[in-house]
Amino acid sequence: MPVDSDTVAVGSEAPDFTLEAIDGSQVSLSSYRGRPVVLVFLRGFR
Repeated sequence: MPVDSDTVAVGSEAPDFTLEAIDGSQVSLSSYRGRPVVLVFLRGFR
């Protein structure tokens, strides 16, 4: 399904970012450079 984006073009390199993993460690997108990555964003249930 095509996705429209005003900030990152489809097929372009994603900007680097760092997030906290479930175990509390920090994970950066750049640490996976050169490997396939699938991002899944979950919303908290509060």
